[in-house]
Amino acid sequence: MKHLFFFLIMPWCLAAQDSIVVHFGFNADQLNVREANKLKKSLKSGIVSIDRIVGTTDSLGVDIYNLDLSQRRAQHVKKLLDSLNPLVSNRATVLGKGEVLSSNPLDRKVVIYFQQRLSDKLKSAKVGDNIKMNQLNFQPGLDLLLPESIPTLSELLTTMVENPKLQVAVEGHICCATSDDLNLSGMRAKVVYDYLVNNGISANRLSHQGFGSSRPIIPLPETTEEERIQNRRVELRIVAH
Repeated sequence: MKHLFFFLIMPWCLAAQDSIVVHFGFNADQLNVREANKLKKSLKSGIVSIDRIVGTTDSLGVDIYNLDLSQRRAQHVKKLLDSLNPLVSNRATVLGKGEVLSSNPLDRKVVIYFQQRLSDKLKSAKVGDNIKMNQLNFQPGLDLLLPESIPTLSELLTTMVENPKLQVAVEGHICCATSDDLNLSGMRAKVVYDYLVNNGISANRLSHQGFGSSRPIIPLPETTEEERIQNRRVELRIVAH
């Protein structure tokens, strides 16, 4: 298939986001010191903006109480984030989703969804780390990039130029199917590889491979669109830095 041609069809505009998870004690709506410090430390990692703050509870207790508790947890995290860096969190949507249908203590949590510059993630990564290219979007079922992906590729190119020792393996992944007969994951990885090579990055610093759905972030089968978005992705594995 040809790459970098854009057609006027309905785009796939959703992208995976990075996230931080903080956990709460039983019936608590305030973070303990350890979880609060984890959140504070995460804000030093080049976060550009926080988009959503989503609270949940376990399934113990009645529904209406759990909904209120999840909202209080999300609001507590929002206030803490605002006190640390309001410019990052001031536009965040705050949502309490109530209970998750399990009694797992790990469901007593708030998830913070955020945007981080790809260049910051690459510069701070260690050899062996995998970095998701969150704003890299393709047309559904194809290896054709959507126009909003170009800034992400440009940022990757600039980072590769500025860091000549950086070597990456471009790895593609799909969602929703147990097989990848057409190697769509591999073709999407090669789109990124070709862009870098065609813009002057030595092929000796790069490789590309598709893994189909063999390495899901969310176990198959996915049950929500958000889970599918997490699984269909292109990642950069740091080979040398």
